[in-house]
Amino acid sequence: MSEECGFCRGDFAHEIVKQYSNWEVQLFEDQKYLGRCLVKLERHVEDLNELTEEERNEFFDKVLPELENALDHLFQPDFYNQATLGNDCQHFHFHIIPRYRDERSFEGETFEDENWGQHYVTSKTKKLDDETMIELKREPEEALK
Repeated sequence: MSEECGFCRGDFAHEIVKQYSNWEVQLFEDQKYLGRCLVKLERHVEDLNELTEEERNEFFDKVLPELENALDHLFQPDFYNQATLGNDCQHFHFHIIPRYRDERSFEGETFEDENWGQHYVTSKTKKLDDETMIELKREPEEALK
């Protein structure tokens, strides 16, 4: 744990979808991209090269396939962006961003990927009401059981 790290302090907490041995899957409150998740390493490291073999294997063999299979089943994305940026917080984590060629609807909300075929943009946000967030969190939780 790092005292300076926002993830370690809990500053960047989102809705927890599933806990693994070394990773935590969180659902972003900003759902511009329907199903956008963050997968955070439980211990504090800053670089992919610092992961143990066990952490790498769990992520690539279990966490990522299970999460993308669940999102495929729930929302049928056309593609995924996976990003490990570390700009705001240097605690190692992945962004899993489903991308959609066409509009998707969930709980009466319409989601349109205005940047399909281009770099994803997070500057425009889509804040969902609490009830919709609860329902959206429930879907991947159930699918990942």
